[in-house]
Amino acid sequence: MKKTLSAALICAVTVSALAGCGSSAQETTAAADAGTTAAETTAAETTKAPETTKAEETSAEAETESEETDTYSCQLYGVVTDAGQVVSQMVIDFGDTKKISDIDNDTFTVHAVASTEEILKDTELESYGDYDIDRKIVKQEVKGQRLIIYFDQSEGATLAYTTAARNYPADLTYTVTQNKPVTLTAADGTVLDDAYMAEYTCDNTIIDEETAKFESILVEGGINYQFYNAGEDVDKLVVWFHGNGEGDMLESDNNVAQMLANRGTVAWATDEFQEILGKAHVMAFQAPDTWYYAQRDGLLDMAADEIKEVVETYNIDPEKVLVSGCSAGGYMTSRMIIAHPDLFCAAMINCPAYDVASDRGGETPTDEELTAIKDSGIPVWLVQGATDSSVATDECSKRLFAILTDGQDVTETTIKQELEQNSDFTTYETSDGIYKLSLYETTEDDKLRFAEDYDQDGTMSEVLYSNHWSWIYTLKNNPQAADGTHIVNWAAGFVNE
Repeated sequence: MKKTLSAALICAVTVSALAGCGSSAQETTAAADAGTTAAETTAAETTKAPETTKAEETSAEAETESEETDTYSCQLYGVVTDAGQVVSQMVIDFGDTKKISDIDNDTFTVHAVASTEEILKDTELESYGDYDIDRKIVKQEVKGQRLIIYFDQSEGATLAYTTAARNYPADLTYTVTQNKPVTLTAADGTVLDDAYMAEYTCDNTIIDEETAKFESILVEGGINYQFYNAGEDVDKLVVWFHGNGEGDMLESDNNVAQMLANRGTVAWATDEFQEILGKAHVMAFQAPDTWYYAQRDGLLDMAADEIKEVVETYNIDPEKVLVSGCSAGGYMTSRMIIAHPDLFCAAMINCPAYDVASDRGGETPTDEELTAIKDSGIPVWLVQGATDSSVATDECSKRLFAILTDGQDVTETTIKQELEQNSDFTTYETSDGIYKLSLYETTEDDKLRFAEDYDQDGTMSEVLYSNHWSWIYTLKNNPQAADGTHIVNWAAGFVNE
């Protein structure tokens, strides 16, 4: 039986699972000024005021102080970076009639706490990803009545990695403190207060425009998934299988880690990819635990049945279903092709974890099983780092590519990146273009290089990630063939005919 996790329920679970559930920031009603009119002042001078107790005076002073301090709500906004979702900015709305100026990066302190204490309580698991920090503010911008505070995106993750080798949504708490006065003006520019101080609250919900495109589907007795509906009359589907770190943990049914841990889910619903694909629905599964249990727990047939159900429900052409996966998801993608060879029309497989499968509860594919992928006739483009410290390149993507291309001529093309901060790569391919392998150069320290703009200054900087994270390039449509065709465009060629 299938059921849908409503947006309201997602918002009640935990703040990191709220991607796309936050509401727009609204101004808290400002307290009225506590002044008196001239007539009231005169009356007070000529009429003896009744005696008041010390407690009453203290209470009155506190009430006046409270009334004189305006309070505004702060809305958090998230973005899924190559390394996962982070809180990238915060917006404070001062209302339709007021705006502020004289702001700099030191005006506010934004303190962030990420905790997995609640979910890990009564377990032996620990978190590597909890934090208690002041967020680094890289710039601020006033747009009308709204103040936008931008954070460094190299911190502020909404997921925490645990000793269970799983990413899990952390409970977030943001606290905002104003450090120095600002200038408050009316909408017409009239200065209302040149030394304005206020208080701020944050409900810790996150608005993320990309994750908001997806609907969380919980399948009783099956495999949960995120689904992007590309609209009516769309007859194509992309299926994504995440890596091992995004599987569920402690039977939480979180069904968001696969969408937040990297761009493996959201990338397929971007305007860029949708234009290339000519629009396609997206289905991103979350393993109940790990894809290595695919055969043991019957996950291959479960996934196939759910894909077929989506194909039927949305009138998708069965011959226009693409599949992609990374690491353990690359293993799962391969296993799905072996078990259900008629299900997909093309595959993009990133660093498939064949060599470690047997040690992690799965079964390393035999040569005979990998030959079944060739026999299926499904076009395959493989991507991996030239060296990979997590799953051995020689035993994974290069092994499958050798089996796929046995007896065929293979050409080799080295490609220099347009952005110098990215790793260069070499693409190997058959003359008919059916099989391709792109291997990315790794550094002497066994890292992959990526161009990122985490400080949001408009200039790319080099960031070094694990040599296992080659899927980042696929999700940027970066792998390229000798004729200039990029990997997603290549895949689109099998569904746009």
